Order: sequence, then structure tokens, then C-alpha cells
Amino acid sequence: MKESFYIEGMTCTACSNGIERSLGRKSFVKKIEVSLLNKSANIEFNENETNLDEIFKLIEKLGYSPKKTLTKEKKEFFSPNVKLALAVIFTLFVVYLSMGAMLSPSLLPKSLLTINNHSNFLNACLQLIGTLIVMHWGRDFYIQGFKALWHRQPNMSSLIAIGTSTALISSLWQLYFVYTNQWSYGHYYFESVCVILMFVMVGKRIENVSKDKALDAMQALMKNAPKTALKMQNNQQVEVLVDSIVVGDILKVLPGSAIAVDGEIIEGEGELDESMLSGEALPVYKKVGDKVFSGTLNSNTSFLMKATQNNKNSTLSQIIEMIHNAQSSKAEISRLADKVSSVFVPSVIAIAILAFVVWLIIAPKPDFWWNFGIALEVFVSVLVISCPCALGLATPMSILVANQKASSLGLFFKDAKSLEKARLVNTIVFDKTGTLTNGKPVVKSIHSNIELLELLSLASSIEKSSEHVIAKGIVEYAKEHDAPLKEISEVKVKTGFGISAKVDYQGAKEIIKVGNSEFFNPINTLEIQENGILVFVGRAINEKEDELLGAFVLEDLPKKGVKEHVAQIKNLGINTFLLSGDNRENVKKCALELGIDGYISNAKPQDKLNKIKELKEKGQIVMMVGDGLNDAPSLAM
Repeated sequence: MKESFYIEGMTCTACSNGIERSLGRKSFVKKIEVSLLNKSANIEFNENETNLDEIFKLIEKLGYSPKKTLTKEKKEFFSPNVKLALAVIFTLFVVYLSMGAMLSPSLLPKSLLTINNHSNFLNACLQLIGTLIVMHWGRDFYIQGFKALWHRQPNMSSLIAIGTSTALISSLWQLYFVYTNQWSYGHYYFESVCVILMFVMVGKRIENVSKDKALDAMQALMKNAPKTALKMQNNQQVEVLVDSIVVGDILKVLPGSAIAVDGEIIEGEGELDESMLSGEALPVYKKVGDKVFSGTLNSNTSFLMKATQNNKNSTLSQIIEMIHNAQSSKAEISRLADKVSSVFVPSVIAIAILAFVVWLIIAPKPDFWWNFGIALEVFVSVLVISCPCALGLATPMSILVANQKASSLGLFFKDAKSLEKARLVNTIVFDKTGTLTNGKPVVKSIHSNIELLELLSLASSIEKSSEHVIAKGIVEYAKEHDAPLKEISEVKVKTGFGISAKVDYQGAKEIIKVGNSEFFNPINTLEIQENGILVFVGRAINEKEDELLGAFVLEDLPKKGVKEHVAQIKNLGINTFLLSGDNRENVKKCALELGIDGYISNAKPQDKLNKIKELKEKGQIVMMVGDGLNDAPSLAM
């Protein structure tokens, strides 16, 4: 049985490695993969020997919090940014007390200066107070670090906790000698404790900001999934949880609501916004017998559907799972790094203990407490310099700077691995609608059998009553050309075909129709050779005959500068490919116009994912450029 869940409390690769090692030793666990970046785990286990609750208990014993869903941390009295700012302020305060006199004695009041080779007691007490405050803000490192150490799974937090705690104890010991007017054996480490904690807090904050953004993206995706649906029982509508829907259930879908699970229309019709699947802005007409997919939105009519999949196996859930699996999988280089990091912390602790013992033996002074102090300094020094300050700050900082520079250019990376591999890219795969094009059809040309302004006036007056994306394109064009609006009445919408209304035409109230060719009774159509979206305008002569007044050709135009950018990419020796959910004619036209090497049309999310996998299997380093939910699995690759 395979399950995916989230784990909170992990701070470094030693945490994720420890969970993998601990659970991997269990006979009932076939495979486990833990992602530190996503705070998630994928596990395959023998359901006859255990269950997910028992696995959760094992993880909890290691000091972590497994959860089925991941939520943002609850707001505290002080926000993370405020706590970090206060930690920085108090760290600077302690450093000022500790090292101010080294820069210039005039920086500190005389009452806080060193006297007769002894650190001033008041100065040290103020440092201690500041240090305890900083340690309070960084208490999570101690809670997680010592908990992991207790469970024999030491991590980077353990190293920070041991190093700074030992430094604090050493400083308190030194403070005791000063208080009792005895000769001191060493130095205070208050400023070291504060600086170490401040650096790792800065690094952790940068890392958490990135993780929160990733979580926001996932939650935005999941917003498309309704929590409840209307189930028909004994001719009555009953609201039920989506997870309770089984194959064969009859569901009613209301206007404006999302499809809960994959299914098939058995009564009625509707126009569905499938942009999260295909990326295309145009609604798709669905009738009895047509398939509908979870996460897509119903526009303006009600219909009945029969569930053909449960929630877990429906399209939107599969998309979310594909993203999760792609982000959670580890590259071989990551596995190698994990093996190295898994022995780093225990090795550092062992070296520090060995150094302490050696210096306790070889210290030159005959006094035990003096020797103990020297050995303790060495022990603290090894732990302190091994704390991942530079790595904890430099790594996320470099990623942040690179991401900020990239985002200013409209380029976003899903993780550090993608950023690192960007220099090796030799194939770029583009989505079409909304990526290369504007995502809004505009009027390209007009073919009219009547005065052009009159045709614009008739069409825009009727289309103004529609929310269809094509209607908006015609209305916007008419507005730009100052076409006057007419009074209309008896508006009728035929889903998937067009709209009609009574309007004043040539001095009489006539029924004017605007829609696709199937909306009209057989008429002599215009010879239009252009590719694009055709919208006809006609007058209903009677129930069996329509008079053609004109036609609009609309298209989704490429964004400004796209053609030049594609040319620049090709000049770098990079192959280009177009994957789109749009029809073949439009995709082919776009590819040829922009000079893109290859294309695939009518592509669903799984088709896009499969194509990228195919390119990667051929040794290509692929970059996916897309927008919207339909591109999410491919972008996650």
C-alpha cells in the first residue's frame, strides 16, 4: 500500500535521513522517501502488518509531527519577522558589550570596561540577559535538537543546541569565577551563542519563506477541489462530502460550481471552463454522454452527471499527486549528499569529545579546573565552528538573490536543483495560451454583408449580455470603434452554440443571432480562408431560415516580443517545443509564426508530463515554461 503525508519539525537533511533510516529498518516498510523541502513523505508498506496510524506513532517517537494535511503555522504574538529582528538587535547589543572595548575603549562606559584582567561583572550579566533573550527566540533549535539527540537521531539542530548550550555553560562557569573573585581560565562565549543563533535563524527564515510560497501554490491548486457535492437520493438533493462519493453516484452540478469527481453527463448540458486542464480560455460545450473532469468549472446551466471515479482517482487529485511525486523524488546527487550528511553530525560530536579528552590530558597547568577550562574551550570551539552558520545563511541567501533576479525577469524556479541545472538546459518546452499568447481572443478581421458599423452595433449589443470570453473580445473591439449599443429584449442563450435577442434592425424588431456555424439554419456562408475562431452574425427570417449578415475572425495573439525571445533562445543552440491543449490548426499556426521547432496539440496535463519524461529519457535537459494549473505537473518535473 502506498501513502503520502507531511512531517513537521524537520530542520535539515539529518532529520529526513534519520526518519528514512529508522522506518527503512522495519520489515513491513518496502520503500520510504522523505522530502525536507516539501516536509513530506512517500511510503510503501505491507498493509497486512501495519497501518498508517502505527507509522505515525513511530515517527512521533522520533520527535516529529506527521500529518495528513499541511497547514501554515498559527500566528503568534510576535511574527517570525519581528522575532528575527529582535534577535538581531539583542545580538548586536551583546556583541557591542563583548567587543566594543576592543575597537575603542571610548565606545563603552567605564562601568562596563574590563578591570584588572577580569571581565566586568555587570557587563557579563548584561551579556547573559541579552543571550538568554536570543536563545528564547531560537528555542525551536533546542527543542528539536535535544529531542532528536534523545532519540539517537542527531541533526544540525542538535549540533547548534549542544554547541551553544555548552558555550553558555562555559560562560556561566567563567562568570562564577569572576563573581567569587577567582582567577578566570578563559573567555565568555555569550556573543558566540548569539551570533550563531542569529545566523541560523536568518537562514531558516529565508528557507521558510520559500517553503510557504510553495505551500501557497499547492493550496491554490487545491482550492479548485470542492469539499462537498450534491448527490441525488430518492429524487432529492443531498449535500455529501466529496470523499464519500463512489462510482455510479448521480450528482447534480449547479451553475458556477466546480465538478467534484470525474464523470459523465447523463442529463442536461453545459459550458465548462477546462483551463486548469487544457490551459485554454474558451469554455468547452458538454452534452449528454460527454466526460467531465474534477476541478473544472460549470458556467451557466445545471446538469446531472454519473461519477465514473472516486475523489482519490479523479483528475485533479491525480494532478496534485503528480506534482507531489515529482517534487518529492530525489536525484542521485541528492542521495549522495544525504549519505554524507547522515554521518556529519555524529562525527562532529565524536571529534569534539575526543578533543576535550585529549586536551584534558595534555593541558600544561597542574590545576584540574584550569585543565578542565582549557579542554572545555576546545570542546566548545569544535562544536561552534562546526555549526552550519555559513551554510545555513549562504545557501538560502544565494538562492534568494538568484530567485529575486530571475523573478524580476519573469522566471521562477521550483527548487534549488532546477536553479543549479538551468545553465545546462538544451530544450525548452512552452505552453501556448497565456504563456506565448495573451490568453484573450481579439478580433482579427471582419467579413460583412452590411455596413460595418451596423454589424458591430448588432453583435456587441447582444454579446454584452454574455460572459463568454469570445463575447468580451467582440464587445471590446466594438467599443474601440465607437459602435453604438442598441436596446435588446428576449435574450436567449443556447449553450455551446450562441446567443440571440430581439433588436432594432432596419426599422423593425428582428431576432439577431450571434454564434458558431451550428447555431444557424442552412445559409450561404462566407468564403473565409483565415485560421482562427469564427463567430457568425445573422438574422432569423423564420424558424427554418437565417440570413447571414457577417462574421468575425478572432485569434489569441502572441505576446509582444515573444518571437524575438524565441529567436534568441534558438541562437543559443537550444531546441524549442510547443505543448498545448488547443486544437491542431491554432497550435501549428502559433509554432510556425514563432519559429518553434516542434509541437503537440490537444495535450492534457498527463500528455505534457509524458512528453517531458520522453525528452529527459533521451538525455535532454528540459526547461518547462508555462502558467496555470494544467502545467503544474510538468513544471514540477
